[in-house]
Amino acid sequence: MKEEKLGKFEYIFNPRTVAVIGASDSDGFSQALMGTKLRDSLFLVNPKYKELHGKRCYASILDIEDGIDYAVIAVPALLVPRVLVECIEKGVKAVHVFTAGFSETGAEERKILEDEVRKIARGKVSLIGPNCMGICCPKSGLSFIPDVLTEEGPVGVISQSGTFAEQFLSIGKLRNVKFSKVISYGNAIGLDCPDFLEYLAHDSETEVIALYMEGTKNGKRLKAAMTEAAELKPVLALKGGVTEHGRRAASSHTGSLAGSPEIWSSLFRQAGVIQVEDFDELLDTTLALSCVPLPSGKGTAIITNSGGFSVLETDLCVKAGLEVPQFTKETIAELRKMVPLAGTSINNPLDAWPIFYNMPGTTGTLADAIKTLSHDKNIHSIVLHFDEVRYLRHVLGEATENFLKELVKIMVQGCRYARDEMGKTIMICVSLDAYSEDEVDRRYHLLAKKAFESEQFPVYPALGASIKALSNLYRYKAQYRNS
Repeated sequence: MKEEKLGKFEYIFNPRTVAVIGASDSDGFSQALMGTKLRDSLFLVNPKYKELHGKRCYASILDIEDGIDYAVIAVPALLVPRVLVECIEKGVKAVHVFTAGFSETGAEERKILEDEVRKIARGKVSLIGPNCMGICCPKSGLSFIPDVLTEEGPVGVISQSGTFAEQFLSIGKLRNVKFSKVISYGNAIGLDCPDFLEYLAHDSETEVIALYMEGTKNGKRLKAAMTEAAELKPVLALKGGVTEHGRRAASSHTGSLAGSPEIWSSLFRQAGVIQVEDFDELLDTTLALSCVPLPSGKGTAIITNSGGFSVLETDLCVKAGLEVPQFTKETIAELRKMVPLAGTSINNPLDAWPIFYNMPGTTGTLADAIKTLSHDKNIHSIVLHFDEVRYLRHVLGEATENFLKELVKIMVQGCRYARDEMGKTIMICVSLDAYSEDEVDRRYHLLAKKAFESEQFPVYPALGASIKALSNLYRYKAQYRNS
């Protein structure tokens, strides 16, 4: 990407000053930015107010003495052309038009209005939108909803939908995903998905790119941008509008021409992009890509505490294109030294429940077992399934918390060795009954989840999610990173 274009994006993601035009006592942008490091360089504009949120409110952006790098336009659609002209006169570098009510309505007069806005902006200002949430960047403090900024991290998100971007941020924060930039671009009459892809491809702060799109105005350019990005870092894509009804919804949402699902699947495949099927799979796989090494093969070891679940876990892996191979004789011999014979299965999956609890007859810890598996030549990944909170409470009562803390510490130790010393892909499933209303159960599950997350392991609430994400990592490695 040329230096001149990179410079334009600097104003978009790292503005020195920001103005919200159409600010009010309840608008989300003002509230979001007041809680970030941009608070002191934030200017509010609305002729209806003299003061908002303890700050002076200006009648027009032209009344602000300071220069403005980035402006959010949140006024009724019919006022957008006039406000945009004022932004250009002011010398604003980048404008985000939050306002909806343009071509996505299908009304001819609104298509004409959108075209007017496009013509006003062309060549004069970088324009994002309309009909979108704009930009979130934890490093600069730029945000579009309150209380969602996470620590800076490696994940870049490009979303045609504003609500999708909001949800990815909010749920991602709960799942320990850390973001570099999150972009909602809407109707894309100025900057479009390929522009942001080209930028994130060369952004040193972004290591993984997640896409949500409903359509494109220029398939050839989009393919070129995806191909360039995918050659440099993992790119995941979720395509909205793959059914007839979904395509109709996409047209009314962002005015997109959705195209056939077969064409899109072919486009992603040719560009080296991993296509996923839904929101959860996109988030789950993005999480894994951001914090674990890619698996060097299909061989997956499962550590569980249930013979019944081990059968289901094996089926899930095989259906997802992975393998659950037998351990080598050397591995079995080492494990047998640690685990008593009765009631256990020293196979793959490893059902060695006594070692979870230091039962009589065990001579090693769960960390020792994990380390042993990590040396097995047939094993490239390890899935650790932990679902024992209720059992521990039943057996240990008030002593549960201290025991759980020590057990989790041991599990983390083994997983850290397998990942950092042996290069294995480690996936963690900490299950919680979705219908449980027991606050103690929830607190203990959170304790385990946080312990793994603090060491940057991907943690999943359901086994199927962890295995599907692992499968996508293997698919990416096999298809695009083995050459």
